[in-house]
Amino acid sequence: MTKPWRLRTCTQSRAAYIAFTPDCPISGAGMRIAFLPVLMFALLAGAACSSGPEVKGRGPTALGTVSAPTKTRWSGYLQVMSDKERLEFLAIDDSFEREQWIRRHGVDVRADLAGRLARGISVEAAKRRIIEAPDEVTKDGSTTMLFYSRYNTQSRTNFYLLFESDQLVSWNSYTLEEQERERHLLEFEAKLMRKFNTVLEVGMGAPAIRKQAENAQSDLNRVELAHREKIANPDFKGAGAPSFSDYIVAETLLYARSRNELFAWFQNRTADKIVIHRPFESHQYYMTHKDIRGRETQVIAEFLFESGRLVAWYVYHEK
Repeated sequence: MTKPWRLRTCTQSRAAYIAFTPDCPISGAGMRIAFLPVLMFALLAGAACSSGPEVKGRGPTALGTVSAPTKTRWSGYLQVMSDKERLEFLAIDDSFEREQWIRRHGVDVRADLAGRLARGISVEAAKRRIIEAPDEVTKDGSTTMLFYSRYNTQSRTNFYLLFESDQLVSWNSYTLEEQERERHLLEFEAKLMRKFNTVLEVGMGAPAIRKQAENAQSDLNRVELAHREKIANPDFKGAGAPSFSDYIVAETLLYARSRNELFAWFQNRTADKIVIHRPFESHQYYMTHKDIRGRETQVIAEFLFESGRLVAWYVYHEK
């Protein structure tokens, strides 16, 4: 015996389906009429879910897959340019004009030096890498400077190399006027560096440096007082007939003055800036150097401490 059928509808996730269960009789026309509302509901639900503008985009990207900047034929030159030069250069569109601009400003020489030189190499190693002979070599204590000039068909570029204790410290290129100014500035920095090398020792603490500077001033005051008392003594016969004790006083005074001159830079001076990255501390002192034309340049003396102990010191300036 055939069982009657009953219509049952269900919607699930934008889809509709019809199930017939043997329950009650239903005619073909009645089934079609019952199916129409279900079909319309499914179509409306699908249209509502798929409506809206098309969105274009990229799929998920794994972390650490950022592409590196593309290296171009100008990359080596851009690295040695100042910010002002870089903006002026990038405003030029024509490749030939860019090459001429690089030669006129001596940027090709700077890029060549950056590729050949490295800090810490010796004087002889630097001479071999540059190949051409220096125009001038100067030596002052542990400081050595090599001066060069190079013509690149468009301009003449002058550059120097600065060595300290036979190790390359820095190099740069300038016009003749700029080079002369830089030369006096470097001499000032070299003299200050030699003074630091005389009085400072690796392992000293900042309080110990200040204490020695104070002691140098106190010793000078004491020795000068003894010298004045010696001269004021009625038995003092003057420089024409100095006694042994006179020589002793004069020698002690000369030593005290020299020692105080070396430590004078540290007396009554506090750091202008302290940068702390444990266990390191950088104490920076700012000075102003004025050349014969009255132009001023900021010079920085930096002392590096590790766990409170001095490990290195530098004197330099920003271009």
